[in-house]
Amino acid sequence: MALNEEVRTLSSKGGYQERWKELFQANLDTLFELALLLTADPLEAEANLAGVIDALDLSKQPEDDALAVIQTALVRQTIGSGGAISSAGAAGAQSMLHPGLLPVLQLERFPRVCFVLRMLFGYATSACAGMLGIDEGGVKVLLRVAVLQLQHARSMHFAETEQGLGGVMPANPRSALPPAQNPIQKISRHEKIHRLMLSTHEARG
Repeated sequence: MALNEEVRTLSSKGGYQERWKELFQANLDTLFELALLLTADPLEAEANLAGVIDALDLSKQPEDDALAVIQTALVRQTIGSGGAISSAGAAGAQSMLHPGLLPVLQLERFPRVCFVLRMLFGYATSACAGMLGIDEGGVKVLLRVAVLQLQHARSMHFAETEQGLGGVMPANPRSALPPAQNPIQKISRHEKIHRLMLSTHEARG
């Protein structure tokens, strides 16, 4: 079931559905970005977030830490369902993220997950270890791998840029780590979120 349909059904599930819907409307942007960074695939990110929404117990009032609980559930859902990244999925993810976050998508899966959780969303090392099912030393190793891969991607980008300035067209900067991807139709993440918000407002009306 598509994410906008999942959010729309919150209006018909009883309990504290309006409170939960307001929580998602206020934080859907951040939640989708988290899912997208973890999966590097917009369809998988949407499916995982829809699964978290569907699993909510709407008969209970959201607590003060409800957003953190949802984020943790999303991380666990993503880690449990992660698979190979398709070319179309990677290109779609690149079209939805801020340019400054694109190098993160080039990381291998587990270093990327560790980097996103620890460095971008501020999870403690122990929390990352628990979610990934490894010890804290393993998390630190994966973080070092992520940093090294990001440094490599950055140096490759600079080298290609300098080559381009010398009269040679630069290679695709996305090819620093994975194979270059052919871009698909660009739909901004903000446009996607805007569409989701319209669907929730229509459901409320």
